[in-house]
Amino acid sequence: MAVYEKDKRFSPGWMLGGAVLMIITWLFGGFVATAVGVVDLWIHIGVSLGCFAFTGFVIGWQSEGRTIIEAGLAAVLAIAGVLALRDGFRVDPIILAITSAVPFVAAIIGAVIGEAVQGNEIHTQD
Repeated sequence: MAVYEKDKRFSPGWMLGGAVLMIITWLFGGFVATAVGVVDLWIHIGVSLGCFAFTGFVIGWQSEGRTIIEAGLAAVLAIAGVLALRDGFRVDPIILAITSAVPFVAAIIGAVIGEAVQGNEIHTQD
């Protein structure tokens, strides 16, 4: 079994793909929460944070590159997309800061956990 060091280069593909995945999981999570009859705002917020954290975890787990930076930038792009879909950027600046920072942190935490699960070496069958 061969052991290789991970490639630490930044991957724009994971950043853009991660942003798309974050938006898709956010839409799907909101759809499922609404379909089962959840009307509580805090549960919807928790579902949104879970979607961002889960996608950050996937990026951290599957990408070999600078996973935490990729997940963070993907979250920034996804948050901009979500805000454009939801409010059209017509929001109070303080609400905008809160609704941007919390999902960003959730994605970063997910990426850190995913990076820890991935480890520092790649084991392959040669």
